[in-house]
Amino acid sequence: MYLAGSLVADVSTVVFRATRGAFASYTPDSTRFNSSAKSQSRACAILHGMNSTDFLSLSWSKPGAALIQPPRFSPVVADPSFLFPEESPSGAWELFAHSAWGIHRYSSADGAAWIDRGLVLWHAMRPFIRRMDGRFILYYEKYQPFALPLTVLPRTMRWRSTVSFSESDDLERWSAPRTLVEPTLDWMSDPALGDAVSNPCVVESGAGGDQGSTPEWRLYFSASLSWIDDCGFNEPRYIALARGPSPVGPYTPDAAPLITPEETHTANGKPSNGKPSDGKATKNLGAGSIKVIRMDDGWIGLQNRIYRDAGGHSRSAIFVLRSEDGLSWHSARETPLIAPEAGWTESHVYACDCRFRKMDGLWYLYFNARDGWTIAEGKERIGRIVGRAQ
Repeated sequence: MYLAGSLVADVSTVVFRATRGAFASYTPDSTRFNSSAKSQSRACAILHGMNSTDFLSLSWSKPGAALIQPPRFSPVVADPSFLFPEESPSGAWELFAHSAWGIHRYSSADGAAWIDRGLVLWHAMRPFIRRMDGRFILYYEKYQPFALPLTVLPRTMRWRSTVSFSESDDLERWSAPRTLVEPTLDWMSDPALGDAVSNPCVVESGAGGDQGSTPEWRLYFSASLSWIDDCGFNEPRYIALARGPSPVGPYTPDAAPLITPEETHTANGKPSNGKPSDGKATKNLGAGSIKVIRMDDGWIGLQNRIYRDAGGHSRSAIFVLRSEDGLSWHSARETPLIAPEAGWTESHVYACDCRFRKMDGLWYLYFNARDGWTIAEGKERIGRIVGRAQ
């Protein structure tokens, strides 16, 4: 899901471009997120009064036209995560997404027309932003300098990445990256492709027990890599879980992944043998990523699974999963919530961020999609769908 060949000629230009985001002299308060803290974030808390059935009965708008185009010198803008106006210091909608060079900040008065505020972090991708206890935590995949744009070359170095985070009080000045998860377990690595952990999603599990006891925070993430031959780049192979006492850890990964490419289930939880509701055979190529929402009666997961369609082409679509405990997942509906269609979502629909806004009673889901398979022909853009109770 990465880059176009024209990037190689643009590297020297971009390296010397000034950016408006920076690791300015911001020092986080290390005592704010401690193991005895109570629930620090409304954004990551349980949606009280809302259950999984309510979510599954939502009526969703169509994607329509793309809202955000790739910035200059990058064929992609991808993996959006966002804040509502009532959360942000500016009183505007704020969205973070990555280009070929790093993570950008976008601002909007209405959530539809966006302005690129520039790079916030270099050499980072797949952001996840939340406000917690009065400050902002930006989680992301951190990779080796210029490793992403260099994937356009015929031969590249093995991939190496970590899940890291930075903090800010104002979305302008960010602390230096701090590592949360490294690819230390055997299944997080592929001998040929590299060592990868990515796509962070942080939620409070509510597993702390009695009031006042230590809460459990869950970091859902992707791990390892799968080669997608008709695209010419890698996608995440597994979905995994790490647990910790606070939003910034320390986190300990579970010994085995939660979701593997081999696992496909129907809405009743039984194996589907790789066949969706239309009966056409498919093959899963990678687990992709997941964004998790804690409901009153369990958990909703939004997974962009990578698969091969009946015609032999790789695809990605957003599937809705359901779980009682956030650990064992099964499909909640037979068809994807968003699937590839003609136009800017033609080949792959990728990662999303989905949140409920109390102010207007609507669900907002931002996602990115690709319109072509090969590195040279495909571009990635960001769009949105809106869900409302019927």
